[in-house]
Amino acid sequence: MKRWMMVLMAVVLLLAPACGGGGKEKETPVAATTEGETPVLTKEAPTKESGGGTQQQTPEPTQENDDNAVPTVSPDALKNLDSYRTKTIMRSEFEDGTTEEVSLLQECIREPFATRTVMATVGATEDATGQIEMIQVGTTQWINFGGQWMQTETTDDISTFEDNLITFEDVTSGVTGDEYKYLGRETVNGLSTKHYRLDFSNVQAAAMFGTNVTEASTEVWIANESKFPPFMVRMIVTYKGDVETDRPGTATITQDVYDVNKRFTIEPPEEALAGGLPEDVPMYPGGTELTTMSGMVSFKTVDDSATVTAFYEKALSDNGWGKDPEGFVPTWTKEGRTLELYVSDEETGGASVVIMIQAEE
Repeated sequence: MKRWMMVLMAVVLLLAPACGGGGKEKETPVAATTEGETPVLTKEAPTKESGGGTQQQTPEPTQENDDNAVPTVSPDALKNLDSYRTKTIMRSEFEDGTTEEVSLLQECIREPFATRTVMATVGATEDATGQIEMIQVGTTQWINFGGQWMQTETTDDISTFEDNLITFEDVTSGVTGDEYKYLGRETVNGLSTKHYRLDFSNVQAAAMFGTNVTEASTEVWIANESKFPPFMVRMIVTYKGDVETDRPGTATITQDVYDVNKRFTIEPPEEALAGGLPEDVPMYPGGTELTTMSGMVSFKTVDDSATVTAFYEKALSDNGWGKDPEGFVPTWTKEGRTLELYVSDEETGGASVVIMIQAEE
């Protein structure tokens, strides 16, 4: 429990001060992602479409005779899906009448590999409200922080993507089978599930959520289809007491997994692709660890600073840029634009390069 609570709190601290098994055949995702899309948080009618985008009858639930058994899940179930979306929301309602909310939307496509994450906070003050969006396609990542996109290259593996989610073990730690109540079978987010409720004792609630929490419960909906291993399709956790230090109230945490093996695309918006160097400023050959954002490009190279500077001296002159002999750093101007070149040698060899371009105001 402490791990996912720390994740959510880290999101709050990060955002508040600084920003305003898939089917047998893989199908290339083609349907567009809808901005701000959220899962349906109510019971759904049975559907014929379930996984992989193909039309088929919902399979009969498995485990026919063990409805009241202790629910189990497969810890690697999501890693074996072709695609899915999740939405996690932590909402705090304090006794002083204020509310705060943290949400985490995640989208994942295995092939071609792409992910999208949107972290958002809503609070009583402007400083407590903000959003960060991250999109990764292959090894290229775009981050929107404070309304401005930044592009970087990354080697992060997809296996870390699910680590941001709350797991079944997180919300059931330290309880036994006698404490579960089986509530029946339901179709949730287009999947057949088994619904369970777990009411914590005062001691368990205090151990999981804090010493001043005296009431807590968890509801889980576990996938119950033969084509998928069991995983937590929906979770609702509620607890009362000190949601924050000396701030009593009620906290509700929900998490949904939806659009399982459905077809959709993840790609950066046009404004995220607008960064980088203009046509009359060439990229240094073999540059690595590229980072771009509005008016700025940085990268590294195995060549030393003298070689890089000589390259840009010639390239910029050939493209009509005029060098300012009085610039504090190497500076060029052209058609109302100013270019500054920062190059420094690395201790381990090679050089770091930053190019900043500004237009006249």
